[in-house]
This record gives sequence, structure tokens and C-alpha cells, in this order.
Amino acid sequence: MPRPKHSLDRLDLSIIRCLQKDGRRPYAEIAAQLGISASTVQQRATRLIDSGAIQITAVADPATLGYPVAATVAVKVDGVRLKAAAASIAKFSEVGYVAICTGSNDLLLEVGCRDNDELIEFVSSKLSKIKGVRETEIYLYLRIVKNTYQWGPFDDKDKA
Repeated sequence: MPRPKHSLDRLDLSIIRCLQKDGRRPYAEIAAQLGISASTVQQRATRLIDSGAIQITAVADPATLGYPVAATVAVKVDGVRLKAAAASIAKFSEVGYVAICTGSNDLLLEVGCRDNDELIEFVSSKLSKIKGVRETEIYLYLRIVKNTYQWGPFDDKDKA
């Protein structure tokens, strides 16, 4: 994801907060709440989207769509193959998230499957065949307690 080429000011952060609560909210309503013109909200929102600072998308519940088995898969990869392995893994339909990370593992994956057998098949027949993958550790989710997809900007009232 590209980094924003500009710094965010208070108005940008306020617009982001409003869109995080409801990404379908009309710009005119956001403008009325913030005491600015709808065209200002539209211009700023467009700039935020175009710069990659924000993304407006529908977030579906995987279980409702037939993928009730969710897990984080930690992966150890040979150092020289790290970027290539991450790129290859990102192409799998079962994978919704890939992060290159520090710590005892090199990659963390978010995986969704129809059942445990599909998860086993993914790990043993797909993931294990990626060049450089040495070891995997699966953390099966028993219950997701919080999943808001919302990361900053937050003010003190948002933290309560």
C-alpha cells in the first residue's frame, strides 16, 4: 500500500473518523457535522483515497460467506526467499492478509477456510510447496472477540 505523500491535518483526521464509522455516509452529512462544505469533504476524501492513506471497501464476515475456519499461520522462510515467498503466498485465495514481520517468524498470514480439512490441505499442499518455506505454526481462532478494521486516528473519546 503506498504511503501518503502529504501529512494529515486535523480536518483529514476528522473526515477519516467519520468514514470509519460509516464509509457510505454522504459527504454532505459529513460536511454538515464538521461545519465545512461538501466539496471540501469530497476533495479531501478523494485525495486521501488516491494517496492510499485510506481505502473504502465492504468488509464481509467470512463465516457468513461460508468460511468459518479462520487462523493465523506463522511462517519461517529462508531469508533470501522472503519477499518472493510472501508474494507467492499472497496469491492464494485462502489468504486474506500477509505481513513480513520481525520476531521468531518471518511471515504472518490470515487464512480463511470452509473447514479444518481445507485448512490442512492449504498448509500441506499449497503453503509447504512455496520455495523457502521451512516451518509453519497454525493458530486456529476459536472465537473472534473484536474485529473493527479500524486503526487510528483516535482521540480520547474513541478509546473509551
